[in-house]
Amino acid sequence: MGYDIEIVELQERDTAVFRGHVPHDGIGDFLGLAFRQVMGALGAAPVVGPPFARYALTQDGFDVEAGFPVAGPFPGSGQVEGATLPGGPVATTIHVGSYQGLAAAYSAIEEWLAAEGFEAAGDPWETYLDGPEAEAPRTVVSWPCRLRA
Repeated sequence: MGYDIEIVELQERDTAVFRGHVPHDGIGDFLGLAFRQVMGALGAAPVVGPPFARYALTQDGFDVEAGFPVAGPFPGSGQVEGATLPGGPVATTIHVGSYQGLAAAYSAIEEWLAAEGFEAAGDPWETYLDGPEAEAPRTVVSWPCRLRA
């Protein structure tokens, strides 16, 4: 699959998230739990965008924060915390299809960044435009970046 990659300038966004350490094969279960936990904690707080998950690669899996963008700072409730998605330049692309194929989108962004004189500047995240029940779910992959010095 070919990927169209572009740099977009994002504004910082307030979020409500559930955090955890997840082995490589446990992401799907974790995301289901995280999204349920966040929705339960939000109550009447308005959600202003689709669910997302931000990943930091570790030796044995990922540190993940998953949740929803919200309208204003979230004070936290139980295991759900307020956080932010960063603003600034982000390399982005859309993956269409199985979540198991998402690694190709990350590889495409990494190659594109190197070829265009950029470097990663933070942990990437995925925004889920469709649920897992969709035949070919759309997932936006966003990776903060900066020009290489």
